[in-house]
Amino acid sequence: MVPSSFWRRTFTLTEMIITVLIISFLMGYAWKIWLGGRETTRHTLSQSQIQSDSRIFLDHLARDVAAAYRFYTVNPAEKKFGFYSFQITRTPSDEIFFNTLNGAIKPADEYAINVLKIEYAWSTDGTVKRSQVPGYLKFIRNPMVFTEGPAAQYSGTENEKFEKVVLRDVADFDFKPYQQVFKRTTTNPTEPPKVQVVPVTATDPKKATLTTFITLRIHNKIDEVGNRRDEELDLVGKFYSRVRLAEAAYPGYFCTTDEYKTF
Repeated sequence: MVPSSFWRRTFTLTEMIITVLIISFLMGYAWKIWLGGRETTRHTLSQSQIQSDSRIFLDHLARDVAAAYRFYTVNPAEKKFGFYSFQITRTPSDEIFFNTLNGAIKPADEYAINVLKIEYAWSTDGTVKRSQVPGYLKFIRNPMVFTEGPAAQYSGTENEKFEKVVLRDVADFDFKPYQQVFKRTTTNPTEPPKVQVVPVTATDPKKATLTTFITLRIHNKIDEVGNRRDEELDLVGKFYSRVRLAEAAYPGYFCTTDEYKTF
């Protein structure tokens, strides 16, 4: 006959095993939830950082392109574009037309304005660099001539020379330049003109100056390892030069006179 104490010990052992298994399952599930929460938090923060960096980049780019006087290079194949942009302060008219040292009138091909030579370029390491060089642009010459200004004049200001990475983890950096033309089909001045958008297909600097706006697609992507979710963001924007847009809307005025020397 089996003692009753044996059955009590067997039942207690079975109960303990079942309890341990249940606790193990609960702990494993809790661990999974905790890790999942950490991954969700990590992914959310990383995705938010990408969005913030990209939008700040696009805001700065929009400001730069809006102040662009002329594009000097647009090369989608090399994923870079550059333009001469007005600085924070405009060049006084007397400095453009006269020699400030002796008061003599300058010849037209010596007229110069203060500009920033700005360039955006994408690298295969996924970074986008922005460089700027302050200087003087002889805008009447064909082609235009840019001369770098003295470093001491711009040191410590927003216009000083520099190059830096402005965006990272960029998988694709695709842009297309366009010229915008307004054409009237009748002699009626009250009839609105028709708008024509012409792609700028050549990389020739002479063609680059025709660029009115660019369309840009930025595809950010971070490939994570293991069970981590990848971070990805796709943004598309259109960026206009206000100077070139004014020229297209009002041909013969504004800076178109620089080309035709009719000022």
